[in-house]
Amino acid sequence: MSSQICRSASKAARSILIASKNARFYFEGRAVAAAAAVAGRGKVPFLASDFGRAGAGNAYNGWISGALALPAAAYMLLDQEVHAAEFERTFIAIKPDGVQRGLISEIIARFERKGFKLVAIKIVVPSKEFAQKHYHDLKERPFFNGLCEFLSSGPVIAMVWEGEGVIKYGRKLIGATDPQKSEPGTIRGDLAVVVGRNIIHGSDGPETAKDEISLWFKPEELVTYTSNAEKWVYGNN
Repeated sequence: MSSQICRSASKAARSILIASKNARFYFEGRAVAAAAAVAGRGKVPFLASDFGRAGAGNAYNGWISGALALPAAAYMLLDQEVHAAEFERTFIAIKPDGVQRGLISEIIARFERKGFKLVAIKIVVPSKEFAQKHYHDLKERPFFNGLCEFLSSGPVIAMVWEGEGVIKYGRKLIGATDPQKSEPGTIRGDLAVVVGRNIIHGSDGPETAKDEISLWFKPEELVTYTSNAEKWVYGNN
């Protein structure tokens, strides 16, 4: 329910920003809609005594007045809360074999064509110790050591992609771990042959995505922005 509130508030904010030509109304509308979304996530505290003493209507009006008095920095933070609440993020890595085979643009293009948005990217040669942190959940498996050696054997393209359902659908886009079992049309199904060289990694769930993003990227390396294509990807008729 809270995610629906966040999404509705975010869309309302964007509608206000597009329609408004008055600077003051622009910022106030931004603050109100953003604050509403943040409140839906439980980020804005409400005092029960305020509702009991003044009534829900008065408390709401007081809260809105307070939101409008927020400084510019707070407007920006609230807007980021709205954006973060609306879309999820996932970690995607093109492994050394994918990089060496020149498949970087092919893989990125598939995520872009789907409508997902790239919010962080860098090329790095991870150490074996770093690879062990990345694959920590597989440390009891017999192939763990070889897996870590391979990931640290050359350049890796580390990325963060954003969009509605990006974690679940990103896995579908990638295909099964074993390329031989991957459907045609998936990245592994089209571009890979064996498990040991399956060219790409993707987070398998929300918690994993959160952990992997924080492992590979610093907070300031993640970019929050609105793509001009979003209205064509997520628009409601």
